[in-house]
Amino acid sequence: MTRLSFFCASFVAALVTLLCCVLPSHAQMGLQAGFVEAFQPDYLKRDMTLFVDYLGLEEWQQPTVESLLGDYTSDFTVGVDGLRDRMKGLKDQILGAGEQGAIAVIMKPIGEWSHEKARLKQRFIDNLRSVLSDEQQGHWPQLERAMRREKELPRGVLSGESIDLRQVSRDCEIPPETLLAAKEALEQYEIGLDAALIARATQMATSQDKIKDAMVAQDFATGLDQLEMIVAKRVALRDLQEQSIELLAVAYGAQWGSTFRTRAFTAAYPSVFRPSPMIPLVAAARELPGLSPGQIDQLNVLEVAYVVSYHDLELRLAAAHRVEEPRKQSEETRRRMNQGSSNAVKPNLDPYKSLHEERDALNEKFRADIAAIVGPELALLLPGAAKIASDAMRPMIPGKPERDSPTLNSGTAPTSGDGKGGKRPISRQGDGRDSGPAGGIPRGIE
Repeated sequence: MTRLSFFCASFVAALVTLLCCVLPSHAQMGLQAGFVEAFQPDYLKRDMTLFVDYLGLEEWQQPTVESLLGDYTSDFTVGVDGLRDRMKGLKDQILGAGEQGAIAVIMKPIGEWSHEKARLKQRFIDNLRSVLSDEQQGHWPQLERAMRREKELPRGVLSGESIDLRQVSRDCEIPPETLLAAKEALEQYEIGLDAALIARATQMATSQDKIKDAMVAQDFATGLDQLEMIVAKRVALRDLQEQSIELLAVAYGAQWGSTFRTRAFTAAYPSVFRPSPMIPLVAAARELPGLSPGQIDQLNVLEVAYVVSYHDLELRLAAAHRVEEPRKQSEETRRRMNQGSSNAVKPNLDPYKSLHEERDALNEKFRADIAAIVGPELALLLPGAAKIASDAMRPMIPGKPERDSPTLNSGTAPTSGDGKGGKRPISRQGDGRDSGPAGGIPRGIE
């Protein structure tokens, strides 16, 4: 992180803390009112790489552009320094102005700086374009798309909103010939992504001034409307990303599409689509000494059933995130607006709790079923067996309700058809998943 980035991040954190302390009822609207963006430079020194790559800068042009970039950085730093000093001088006035008065005090210098920041950006663009040839000017739209991906894409707050499927494709190490065959799908993704980023940025810019005015007037209804307009653009971008995952997976073909799909959804929902810790356990169970072919076959059948159940939970968790995350973006403002109303609904502090508990129960049962198949003696050799046994022996705390303890030798073992088996990997073809551990993704989230 550069000194400028670190300073801006620290200043923004301090300002947001001040806003939340002085104006707790406005905190959610304040975060969408453009405060954070006001203190983020539009260009950084590392952007020089984008200028060179997308504009095709000649060697003699590069020092000039670097100088322009340095001037912009210096001017931005001077501007933020001035605003910081001005805000320090207003601290007592802000704290003593009351909730509504404090908003007006804060808004004035931030609003003035936002206009100056926009002027600095436009001046840099004008100066940069003045040194470009006609051919380089023709590459400007590609540079703008690249800059939007660099600057706008990370501003997502919903799961999947900020993923870059081009980067996911690179991480999968998809062969060049496969990428070339999928060129049209990749171009369509870039065009669609750029349009969605523009739509979100335009809505945010349009709504920010209205949200600021609503904060001053304590007009929570207007603030809520504007917040929900921003959220709608966020949802549209997230949905585009998910649709594009499937389109690109199809374009990459049977060999690479499944790998890409799994990695993309894992990147989009990292807390949902993750490898199950139980898959290494059943793999370890298959390696226990002295198992009969029939026992191994039972473990294989058990694993297949578990993978299906675990994946069903992943899909339901992802569906819950898709509903709950957008709602959370305006929940506090909605609650404030309905305060004292008979229509007020108490927010669900943990909407995913029941699904997490269901997943824990599924894992406990799977472990118990494995133990039932291999028998109590071999079950003690399984990873984690010693800790579970120790927990089971621990005396209860007086007054604390008894909880079900995980077991190693309980549960009903599934039976296999012919009793034949061997130490062989489980094939999961046909269920739309990657052939790796549980936690893959089917063809899209319905």
